[in-house]
Amino acid sequence: PEIAPELTEWSALFASGARRRALAEAGVQGAAGRRDADDLIRDVAMFLRIVERMLVLQPVLPQPRAGAGEGGGAEATGGPGGGGNRVESA
Repeated sequence: PEIAPELTEWSALFASGARRRALAEAGVQGAAGRRDADDLIRDVAMFLRIVERMLVLQPVLPQPRAGAGEGGGAEATGGPGGGGNRVESA
C-alpha cells in the first residue's frame, strides 16, 4: 500500500483470502467452493486490468542521450519547461 495507495483496497481483498488459500493449499476439502474460485478469478482479472492500465499511463522520462550534459538543465532532461519530446536541429 505504501508504493501504490490507490491499490490498498485490492491489497486488503487479497489478504482476506489468505486463510482460505492456506487451507486449499493444504488440501483441505471444501476450503473453497466453485463460487469462491469464480469470484477470485473475476477479481484477479479486474485487478490485472487496473494495474496494466496504471503501467501504461505512467509517465516515462526520456533516457539520457550521449552528450546530453552539454545542454544541461531541464531542457536536456525533459523536466518541467524542458519540452521533453522536442526534436533538436543540428
